[in-house]
Order: sequence, then C-alpha cells, then structure tokens
Amino acid sequence: MTGLILYIRTTLLNNGSIAELTTSPKWNIWGHLVTILLGVIYGLFSIQQNIEYITSFDAEFLKDIVIPGFFIIAGIIMVFLTRVALSLLLWAASRGFGGPGLLGQLFRLSAGALIPSILAMPGFIAAGLEGAVPFIAIVGVILGIAWMYITCVRIVLVTQRFVPWKAYTAVLVIFIFFISIYYIVTPPA
Repeated sequence: MTGLILYIRTTLLNNGSIAELTTSPKWNIWGHLVTILLGVIYGLFSIQQNIEYITSFDAEFLKDIVIPGFFIIAGIIMVFLTRVALSLLLWAASRGFGGPGLLGQLFRLSAGALIPSILAMPGFIAAGLEGAVPFIAIVGVILGIAWMYITCVRIVLVTQRFVPWKAYTAVLVIFIFFISIYYIVTPPA
C-alpha cells in the first residue's frame, strides 16, 4: 500500500515523493497498478454514460458481462496509451529544453500525473456522446487538467532540475500539443 500512497502524495505535489519515485524501478509495478485502477474508473464512467446502450441488448450475458467488460478493458487501454503519450511528450519537452530526458523516470511518474484525470473523465466521456455536457463536468475537466499541469511541472522540476519558468514552459508546450492532437483525433459532435 505504500506505493499507492506514494503516488497519491506525488499527486499532492510532494517533491520528496516525486524524488523517491525516480530513484528506484521497484515503483514500476505500482505505476502499472495505478494505470489499471484509472482505466477501470474510466471504464466505469463510460458504462455509466452509456447505460442506455448497454441495456438495449436483449441477451443478459451481453448486457451484464460482455459489454461492460469491453468498456472496462477499453478504459484500461485508453489510460495506458495516454500514459505512454504523456511520458513521451514529457521526455520530448525535457530534451527540447535542455534536460537529460530520463524516459524511465518520466514514465514511472506519469501514472501519478494522471490521477487528477479522474476529475476530467466524466466531461471527456460526455463530450464524446451526442448529449450536452453538464456544467459540473466542464468544471471537472478544467480542474483536472490544471491539476495535471501543475503535477507535470513538479515532475519536470524534480527530474530535469529545471528552473521554474523552464518547467512551466516545457509542460505548457506539451499540453498545447496534447490538446491539439485530442482535438484533431476526436470527431466533432
């Protein structure tokens, strides 16, 4: 349980926790567990948003097991791919701004950086559906992205030893790139 607590302390912007996660690869398993947990949460939010579609199936086996299982597995895959993309973008920004990169450390820490995405998940899922996005979901998206941004800045500060303005700029560049790619890939509603 100490690994999960360490990742939560990383999300709460504790520099000591971030430094501890960078020192040992033994924390990789906890990063994978955090990724799976976030994926399951994403899948559960997807199930909740698509409950009408799921209940439209006649077969109980499909309605109760197969389709919800598909949403959960898809959620895990989505979070894992997001973690990989965020790690690579943090690495590219770190190298681009003169840092050592250290992809393994950034990948390990990216699991903690994705924890605030729980706030943004309902809004992103609702935006992908045909209906209107509730105001509270929009607030969650804004808070989740802002929190992720600050967490990523702290990660870059600790791992790359950047001065604050350089870390804020590097992470801002990757967030703009990340959001523009999301906008390009996501079909308009």
